[in-house]
Amino acid sequence: MRKSTALVLTLVCVFVFAGCSNKTVNIDLPFEVDDVENIEMYHFVGAPVSAEKKVVVAEETIKTLYDMFEELTLENKEVEETAGAEITSFRFNLSDGTSYELIYGCYGVKTGNLKSSTGDFIYFTSADIGSYWNNTDIEAVPVEQNELP
Repeated sequence: MRKSTALVLTLVCVFVFAGCSNKTVNIDLPFEVDDVENIEMYHFVGAPVSAEKKVVVAEETIKTLYDMFEELTLENKEVEETAGAEITSFRFNLSDGTSYELIYGCYGVKTGNLKSSTGDFIYFTSADIGSYWNNTDIEAVPVEQNELP
């Protein structure tokens, strides 16, 4: 009886600690929403040659995007990147002349990575960040690959 109780407790501990290995995190943007002059949004599916751009200047939309990223729950794990992914990226242009970039790669339904070279991180998310591209009512214009984040 004691051996089976010890075995059960050991298994419970293993499963609990295995489940805790993917800690959730939130990003803390290193600037305030009032510091944002505009947000350049980029989007393409598959190849970057089809990339388009939208520039967000409305304060309300900037605040919505800023809050969405600040409140987003992420996991400290990566998703294997695959060809043909849907990429939506955001370049926050700040009033001091600097910028902060976030790149979201959607690799399947509720499966994506959010990464930032300026923030030096990569996290998993099941949030549909790419939907902000479709839900932002601004005209999209073609963009050159060298302008992409």
